[in-house]
Formats: sequence, C-alpha cells, structure tokens
Amino acid sequence: MYKLSATDAGFLYAETPLSPMHVASVQVLALPDGVTEDEFIATLRPYIAGRSHMVPYITNRLQDTPFDLDHPLWVRDPDFDISRHIYRIDVPAPGGQAELEQTIAELHAAPMDRSRPLWEMAVLCGLANGDGIKNRRVAYYSRVHHACLDGMAGQAATMKLMDSEPESQNVPTPPSVFTERPAHHSAASLLVDAWRNFTAMQVDQITRWPERLTAAARLWQRALDPSKSLGAPQAPAPKTVFNRPLSAARTYAVGEVPVADIKAVGRELDARLNDVFLAVCGGGLRRYLEAKGDLPKAPLIAGCPVSLRQPGEASLNNQVTMMQVALGTDIANAKARVAVVAASARAAKAATVEAAPLLTGEAALPGLPTALRNMALWTERTGVADGPQPINVVISNVPGPRQTLYSNGARMLTHYPVSIAAHGTGVNLTVQSYDGVLYLGITACAKALPDAGRLRDAILTEFINLKAAVLPAKPANVHPLAATAPLSAEMLPRVA
Repeated sequence: MYKLSATDAGFLYAETPLSPMHVASVQVLALPDGVTEDEFIATLRPYIAGRSHMVPYITNRLQDTPFDLDHPLWVRDPDFDISRHIYRIDVPAPGGQAELEQTIAELHAAPMDRSRPLWEMAVLCGLANGDGIKNRRVAYYSRVHHACLDGMAGQAATMKLMDSEPESQNVPTPPSVFTERPAHHSAASLLVDAWRNFTAMQVDQITRWPERLTAAARLWQRALDPSKSLGAPQAPAPKTVFNRPLSAARTYAVGEVPVADIKAVGRELDARLNDVFLAVCGGGLRRYLEAKGDLPKAPLIAGCPVSLRQPGEASLNNQVTMMQVALGTDIANAKARVAVVAASARAAKAATVEAAPLLTGEAALPGLPTALRNMALWTERTGVADGPQPINVVISNVPGPRQTLYSNGARMLTHYPVSIAAHGTGVNLTVQSYDGVLYLGITACAKALPDAGRLRDAILTEFINLKAAVLPAKPANVHPLAATAPLSAEMLPRVA
C-alpha cells in the first residue's frame, strides 16, 4: 500500500475552504516556430501522459481509511482523463505582466477536487509578446497539492516532465508494477494496515527514546546557553497586517534577480546566498511596512522551510520542517542587516540539526485525521489566527534546475513559484532558481497584502541599493520590474 506519511497527510488535514494547501509554479514558454497555442496543447496532453509513470501523483487519487483510523493512501485512478487536468485559460487583454499575475492569483485561490489526482496544468494563452509576433508564448500554471510533494520534490518532478533538448527524449517504458497498481483496497485490508501502522509507531517510540531524549537535552542546553541561540526570539512575532485570518482571495507578484549578482554580494559580506536573500526580503518588508506606518519595533520573524532529505534523495513526498529566522527589520543599514540575518540563520539551522531526531513524518493514532481536520476548521471559524503568531511571514528558497529545459518542444523561460498563504501568516515569499536566475513569487491573502506588487518592488529596490553599497562599480542587473517601473506587456520575458 502507498500510504501517506503524517507529514504528507497533514497538508490534507490543514486544508480549509479559505486555506487551500496546493503549491504551483509558473513557466513562460517560447513555442516552437509555426506552432499555434491549440496545436501545442493538443500534443502536450500525450507528452505528459507518456511520462506519468515517472511522476506517480499524475494518476494517483486518494482513498481514505475507514473511520479515519489512519492516514489516507494513494491508489490508481481508474477513470483518469488527462484532458481534465491539462486545459486552456485565456489571460485577459492586453496579456501583460499585470494580467498574468491576476490570472494566477484567481486560479490559485480555488481549492482542488479531491476525487481526482491532485494536480492541474492550466496553459495560459493570449500573452502579449512585446515583439509583435503572435502566438509565440504561453505560460503554464502547474499546481499540485502539497500532500504530494515538497519544494525539492517539485523540482525533481519538473525535471522528469521536461527535456534538456528541444526534441523529446526517449522515455523509459512503464514498469509492470505501475500499470498493475490497485484502484481500490478493501475496508478489511485497510483496517489491518491501520493496526499494523499503529503498532509500528509504538515500537518506534520505544526504540528511539534514548536518541530523542539526547536531542531534547541538547536543545534545552542551547536555549539556556547565552552564547547560543535558536535563531529567533522565542517571544511571539510582532503583530503586523500580515498576521490575520485569511480571506478567500489571493494576490500574486513576481520578480527576478540573477544568481551571480546575489552570490557576488554574499562573497563581499561573507554571507551565503540564502542569507542575502533573507536580508533583502527583510529590507523589502521594512520598506513596505514603514511606508504603511505599520513597522513594529521588534524584528519580523520568518518561518523558513528546511529540507530533511539526505544528499541525492529525490523521492516525491514531503521531507521538510520549519526554522525561525529574525529578519533584521529593526535595522536600517542593509549591510548590517545581512550580518544579523546570517547569524540568526546559522543558529536556527544548528538548532534544527540538533532537533532532527525529534522530527518524524510518521504518526499513526486512531482518529488523528478527524481531530486535525476539526482543529483546522475551528481555527478558521473562530478567528483565533488573529492572535499572537510564532512567525510573520514564510520565506523559502528552493534550488531548481540549472540548465535550460524544454516542454513539448517549447523553451522554458521562467520558473516562478506560487505557494501557500495560511491563517495567521498571510504572506509567503518564495524563490526558486532556474538557469542562473532566482525567480521570486509573492503569494498572499488579499486582505493581508492587497498590493503584492508594491512589496515586490520594495524587495527589488532593496537588492539594487544593497548591491550598489557593496559593489558600487557593478550596477544591479535585475528584472525590469523594479521599484517604479509600470507593469506592461513588454516586461514579459522575450524570446531570444
């Protein structure tokens, strides 16, 4: 049986009508010469279907365990129809950056249908080209439920579903175990499996208690040691406009920064790429909140996902936890902020390593799914998310493909992420890298951040100024969506 882990299933339990738990990415693609949008979509469906055995979530659907005695499992969808999952959406005219962002925000706000495999690929058509040539570009809005994978697994799936050359490469034949997967398990077999999982968890708790006790002791010592830190203040994060119950609508904005530029700044300041990115986000948040008259005196706290994967491990599931990092929003000097953020991130990462034995993706208790679902619904209905929160925003950095990719012969030009806004933490800042560029996606609740583009502009302005201060002889080569630039069709990526 292909049972979901507690971590995977947790994203199903946390989902509510106002808080969908899917993630996505947006790729603008240059169509092959002479290929129309409709012709491309018609051939895209068999192209993706032919690779479905390499990415199991494409044809897997959920089956619940009777009485919620254990987590759901994945089974083959006997009624799978790829035309339900790959479809056309026309972006409103004139099809520029603003219209693309608004379309993505609207699509991302809608929950997914759990009776089908939990993925969709909307092919966004009608994009303005900027060079006067029609039908040269489309964009994918590809969303997958977070129960299927985390950020690193998402990059692995992208690599499997695309090619490194314009011509489609040979795809291995599906193994018999894939084509013979069951479409349904009997209630009796699921009850037996639930008991087996419950028993195994109890054994695991007993056999691993010395290791977990040691890890707990180390964390306690770290918390008491004045020379060490857990990465961020242990008091609740300061209250901001971002920290509130969610509304149904979303806002979305994107931007780009060359990897080489941000690495160059890091080398000069003795900081890692992720430290610089976090500090730039902190500076952008400071600019945005200061302009709104809502900048708290205490530094904002970011929740930063941390992969628990072993090197080289690329299974399509969730292996991730969260660390807390102080963003230095109380510091006006950008270079000083980088140093503070880097120190906070180092401490948080060290604490996460020490806590790793306490973290497990397995937890099997009868009725746990029902209890967690009810807790998520209670949080939404009572508005408890309006109270103190441990973090202000989520900030994530996901390494992506380093080489140029192609999908059904179309060259992939961008790789913007679209993530999750949660009750109490209505703003998510994620970057994923692709072919030498960091692609930023800001996903937010429309009430927490009605003007995502302004925050994007503030973050890019912060990077421009930081680079000018650190490397004054090298102007920042950022995407033209900078501080005061208007949004227009010409700012979409051009076909070289």
